[in-house]
Amino acid sequence: MGRSHSKNGRRKDSKKFLNENFYTTRPVGRPRNRWADVVQKDALQLLGIRRWRRRAENRDEWRRLMREAKGRKGL
Repeated sequence: MGRSHSKNGRRKDSKKFLNENFYTTRPVGRPRNRWADVVQKDALQLLGIRRWRRRAENRDEWRRLMREAKGRKGL
């Protein structure tokens, strides 16, 4: 968070920090999957690729791999 001071040097958001509830509980259940986790799992299962981010840097190769994956899965 950036520093925001008023003319007299006090922080403008000090009341906000005092009134915030920082002791909230975590949601119940397992954490939701992130997009990158799903891509990693699919790349490993469908194509046998372990480092998919490195392969995705080469757009032509990644496009070819995605066509191959769609053909295998029937998408």
